[in-house]
Amino acid sequence: MSNQGVTVTSHTASNLKQGSRLKTFIRRNLNEITLLIGLVLVGAFISFNSSAFLTPANLINVLRSAAFLGIVTWGMTLVIIAGEIDVSVGPAVAFSAVFFGWLVTNNQIPLPLGIVLVMITVTGVGYMAGFIRARFNVPSFVTSLALWSVYDGLKQVLSNNIPIPVADESFRIWGRDDLLGIPYPIIIAGILFLVFRYVSKNTVYGRSIYAVGGNAKAAFASGINVSKIRASVFAITGALAAITGLLQVSRLGSATGQVAAGLEFSAIAAVVIGGTSLSGGRGTMIGSLIGVLFISVIGNGLVLMGVNSQVQNVVRGVLILVAVLLNVIFKQQSKEI
Repeated sequence: MSNQGVTVTSHTASNLKQGSRLKTFIRRNLNEITLLIGLVLVGAFISFNSSAFLTPANLINVLRSAAFLGIVTWGMTLVIIAGEIDVSVGPAVAFSAVFFGWLVTNNQIPLPLGIVLVMITVTGVGYMAGFIRARFNVPSFVTSLALWSVYDGLKQVLSNNIPIPVADESFRIWGRDDLLGIPYPIIIAGILFLVFRYVSKNTVYGRSIYAVGGNAKAAFASGINVSKIRASVFAITGALAAITGLLQVSRLGSATGQVAAGLEFSAIAAVVIGGTSLSGGRGTMIGSLIGVLFISVIGNGLVLMGVNSQVQNVVRGVLILVAVLLNVIFKQQSKEI
């Protein structure tokens, strides 16, 4: 009897321990769990109203669209975790595309050199914007808004608002072809996601970004170079905007300033939907990934269901707002679990 009592007690303690672990897991990941449930429900609603939604070809289209949004969103996640904001990424993508076309088509610059020049230029401009924000304590919204205007003007000057053809077939592979049925943009976005998830979770640099976003003064007192961290996250968004712009040229076969219109707001929305705090110091790449999928699924679903194009932005905005509000509510409840 004594052994049975010990066994029962041990079994009960084990169950309690497992229950405690489950509760901790749910509390820590409630945002991602609720987002996944919401994504599944939205997908189910769309598939109920359109039989084309769950077809392999359409799902690939959703993922391809998510890839172009996702690449800049990974950088935006780090920016917002650091307590900053960057509204210039949309025009940065468009400028990267036009600048590349201007270099290789209008000025006969070799294609590999054109890629390098675009990457260096847009990354460097991003770093300078971050440096100005950090060095002179200019609000990042103001700095990036000024950069938004600069990029928007430059793309029009370089292209004269006319698409610039880029006819190199070997370059067009990256935006149009696939590997084992998976388009290259999806593969590139996936690799970059894994890289930035690792950086944000497992490196000193990633922890420094969280520290700066959580409390910049305390981070500085602990020896973190706050200015360098702030400048670097803007350099990252610049580099990712350049990659996205190059992929857009590869996909379209021409460089146009019309690509990525409103991309900055979609990226910010995806990050916020994913649970990253706009005040900084909190957020995850997984949450941003689900936010990107959520926005891409909604956009695809509205088209499939034949929603009027003039109404789509209204519906999309309302759904995003509802998703953010639900996230806030669930976060408050998770503290009580």
